Order: sequence, then C-alpha cells, then structure tokens
Amino acid sequence: MKLTFNLSRLTKAVTLMNPSKAGEFSSSSVLISPREPIDINLAEGLVVSLEEVESSAGLLSYKGRQVLLYIRDHGSSVLGAIEDGSTGRKYHVADCKVLKIMRERGRFDRYVVTNDTSEQFIVTGSNKYSGQYIEGEAGLKVCKVCLAHLNYQGYQVGGEKRTIFNRFTMDEFFSTFSSHFKHLPTKRADDIRDIYTSDWPRISSNYKYTKGYCCEKCNVNLSGVRTSYLLHTHHKDGVKSNNLDSNLIALCIDCHSKEAFHEHMFVTHEQRQMIIQLRNQQGILNSSNSWHDLFEFSDPAVHGVLHLCKKQRLSKPKVGFSINGPQSKIIAELAWPLHNLAVVLDSYEKMALERVGWKAYSTDEFIENFEQINIC
Repeated sequence: MKLTFNLSRLTKAVTLMNPSKAGEFSSSSVLISPREPIDINLAEGLVVSLEEVESSAGLLSYKGRQVLLYIRDHGSSVLGAIEDGSTGRKYHVADCKVLKIMRERGRFDRYVVTNDTSEQFIVTGSNKYSGQYIEGEAGLKVCKVCLAHLNYQGYQVGGEKRTIFNRFTMDEFFSTFSSHFKHLPTKRADDIRDIYTSDWPRISSNYKYTKGYCCEKCNVNLSGVRTSYLLHTHHKDGVKSNNLDSNLIALCIDCHSKEAFHEHMFVTHEQRQMIIQLRNQQGILNSSNSWHDLFEFSDPAVHGVLHLCKKQRLSKPKVGFSINGPQSKIIAELAWPLHNLAVVLDSYEKMALERVGWKAYSTDEFIENFEQINIC
C-alpha cells in the first residue's frame, strides 16, 4: 500500500517556529509493508520440532526471530497447570542444558515457538479419569536452567536467584536481547497506543532544544542532524499528559530504554552502537568508569558477562572499543585490549576479529568458558 504525503504545511509551520537549523522537507511516498505470515504465526504460536529451532548466542531463534519455546501438551496435569502455572512445564528462552540433552537423546518432541510476550500459554491435555480433552491458558514459568545459561541479571553468580526468577518478564527479556534480532515481537508492535497530547511533538522538540540536545542522564550530545532522532523526551511520572518541564527529561534512546516500566522499548544493535561510539568520542566512556557506569553505558545483552566479570573480580573491560578489522573498524561490545580479547553480538564481527588475531566470544561462549579465559 502506497501513501503519498504533502508536507508543504509542515514546512511552513517549521519556518514559523524559527528553529536553529531549518529542516528540509519534500513530498515523498512511503511504502508500508504488510506483516509477514511468519510473524502472524509466531504471535499465535507455531508447532515445530526441536531440531527446527536455532541458537543465536545461546538464545532461541526461529527464521531470524527471537522466540521462546514450550510444550503445549500437559497430559493429565493440564488442569493443575491452568489453575497454577508454576506447576506446569517450564518454558525455555535459551538453548540450555535441558534442550541440549533432549537433542542428544534424540527426543524431538513437538514444541510451540512464539514471540508473544503476554505470558499466557495455551496448554492442552486430558482429564485423568474421564479422558476428556481439555484446553486452556496457563501462566507458565521460565526455565531456571535457561536463566543460568545466560547469567541473566547475574542469575548464575548472584545471590538473588529467587528474586530474579520471580520478577522475570518476557517483555524485559526480549528487550534485553533486542540487539541480537531485527524483528519486533508482533504483540508488542500491535500494543502500541498513541496516548500523548496533540501538541506533544512541539513540546518535546522545544524541550530537547532547551537542553542542547544532550541526554540528561549520560550527557551524550546528540545535536547532529543524523543523530537527533536518538534523543527522546521522557515523562518522569509516566503520565503522558503531564507536560510540565519539571516532569520532563531528555534521554538518549539507550538510557530511555533502561528506565523503569520501559521493557516494551525495542532498541536495535545499530542504534545502541551509535550512542556508544558518540560516548567514546565525547570522553564519556573512559578508564575511570565504575562497574555501575559499565552497566549503564553498555548494551543490556552483555550484562550477563559483566555480572560474571564483576563477581569473579576480573579486570574491567572497555565498552564499545574500536578495533581495526580486515576491511573496516569493528566496534566490540566489550574488549580487553591488553589481551586482544573481545565480546561481540554479531557472528560476522566475531569471525572478522578472529582473522586479525583477536579472541572473540559471543556472550554465551564467554559465560560458558570463563574459567579458561585469563583476563585478570
């Protein structure tokens, strides 16, 4: 479907606002792509065999989409699972030891893969006595072995395992690892609502201008034309109609996504890397950064590695370190330059670094092999 827009009135309005840099607008056509069938199927739940599910840095992937996996058939335990989801089969979010054992034993049971983050699962089974078929929804719980495999929020090395498990949400989990995948979970995309006031674009734009297009949390300057879209205006109290200056704060997209109750925000790998590069260029990232700073400034997808390094008293890595690759510079998420060792999220970057003599790990590889990694 093609939509053609005439932006002449918008151009006139911008001129009247007298911005510091005049924007250039032209009439253009925007091509809106229909939702792909695979995304519709995944939102509803797609029955597959375990051998069809791929692993990307320890995460579960199906046709390039991040997914979770569960067994729908609960047999005679289905009524108990519907009544209390904690008694049902656990769902998987990582290629953990449990799934690997299943593969080794040749058990390719029928699983359901989905990227629906509602935390409600359709389960089936039968009455233990009558044999009657039963179907319903259950609030199943996440597999603890998966959390340990990814060291999610420090689960493997921390002392707050029960808290991490109990407060686990799929929205937050999917957002944490959004850099690994290019597709937004369908349910989250469908749930977006326009709840801002009609004059919000003007208010937001004016507020960011008064702050010099700088993030008020990490201080990164985003005044450049090509980076200004990475700066948001956030409502401190969460009330989108409260547009008082005292309730507003300018945040870069990375800092914004880490605010409380913003698990729905989906930030791409490219966007986070651009923010990190600017922080490096502007001297925000440096050798004096504390562990707290490293968590604040890094991609959440590598926080499992950071939790492990901090717990084991390993040397602090550099965030967003630039390395000369075979053809171009590569930005490592975490790097220990003295050891030529890096953690990256992209398999191409991993191979490229290995070609120039670096030891490159994906996050799950680092966590699994950290005892053999010497970076003290």
